[in-house]
Amino acid sequence: MHYAVCVGAGISLLTEKLTSPMGVIPLVDLCPADVEGLMIAEPSPSPLYASLEGHTASNGSQIVAFLWGLAEATLFFIIPDVYLGFVALFHWRKGLWTTVAATAGAMVGGAFMYLLGAANGPVVDQLLLRIPLIGAEMVVTVAEQFRSSGLLALITGPLQGIPYKIYAAQAGQQNLGLIPLLLLTVPGRWVRFFLIALAGAALGRVFKNAVQHRTRLVICAYALVWVAVYVGYYFEVH
Repeated sequence: MHYAVCVGAGISLLTEKLTSPMGVIPLVDLCPADVEGLMIAEPSPSPLYASLEGHTASNGSQIVAFLWGLAEATLFFIIPDVYLGFVALFHWRKGLWTTVAATAGAMVGGAFMYLLGAANGPVVDQLLLRIPLIGAEMVVTVAEQFRSSGLLALITGPLQGIPYKIYAAQAGQQNLGLIPLLLLTVPGRWVRFFLIALAGAALGRVFKNAVQHRTRLVICAYALVWVAVYVGYYFEVH
C-alpha cells in the first residue's frame, strides 16, 4: 500500500513539476520509486547473443550435437566438445542435454566403425591414417591396450587424447563384441562431454554480462582457446 501511494504521489508530482514554469524536478521531493524510474535502463543483450541463445535453446542444438558426435566417431577430426561447451555457454540446460545427444551420435558412429573394422580391418586402418591428427602409433597403441585390458581400455583411452573412432574400429578387428562396445561408449564418451559442458555452463554464468553484451569478443576468446588446444595437441602427436 505504501509503495502504491508513493508511486501515485511521484507521478502527480512529476506531472506538476514538468508543467511548471521552472521545469525542474528537485530530487529531494521524490520518493525512492520516482528516482528509480528516472534511472537509465540496463542495455538489452546484443542481437548476436539473442540469435545464438535462440539457436542453443532450440531442438536444433540437439540435432547438431548428435550429428557432430556421429561424424567425429567416424571420419571428422574436430571433437564435439567444441560445440557442447559453446551451447552450454549460452544455455546451460540445453548444453548439458547436448552431451546425451552427442553420446548417442558417437554410439551410432562407433557401431559403424566396429562393423567396418570387423569386415576389413587393414582397409579401415589405412582410412584412419588419412584423418588429420591420427598416426600409426595411435592405432598400434589402441590394439595393444585392447589385448592387455580388453574393452575397459575404452573408458580411459579417449581421455588420453586418442580418438574414439580408433577404439571402435580396433574393437571390431579383435571381435570384442558390439554390444559391450556400445555400453562402454557411454562412460567412455559421455563423462568427458559432460565435464566440458559443465565448464561451459559455469563460465556462462560467471561471465553472463560479457556473454550477453560482448558476445563477439566472447566467441573470439572461446575460439582461441580451442585453437590453442589443437595446436598443443598437434605438437604432442607429432
